[in-house]
Amino acid sequence: MLKTFTAIIDRQRDIERLQEMKGYIDARIRALESQQPEDEPSEPSRKSEVVASVTYRLEKVKCGKKGCNKCPHGPYWYAYWKENGKTKSKYIGKTLKIKE
Repeated sequence: MLKTFTAIIDRQRDIERLQEMKGYIDARIRALESQQPEDEPSEPSRKSEVVASVTYRLEKVKCGKKGCNKCPHGPYWYAYWKENGKTKSKYIGKTLKIKE
């Protein structure tokens, strides 16, 4: 879809038409933002939980196989943490078991 969108934009030679399209896109973004409850994440397929300095996040992932009709797969839990200034991650699995 992004290729189609950029192709449409790149073909435009009329500045007024581009400004009209930009205005529509800006209005659409504002409308969608106003519909989302502030306490919920913007992506419904993600859920996160923080334990100590590790963040656990529930994500749906794309497998990368050409023609896969079941993408995205999951949701799966991943752990994220900072180590030497870099973000590290680890696949946890379908269920998250946190020891209390």
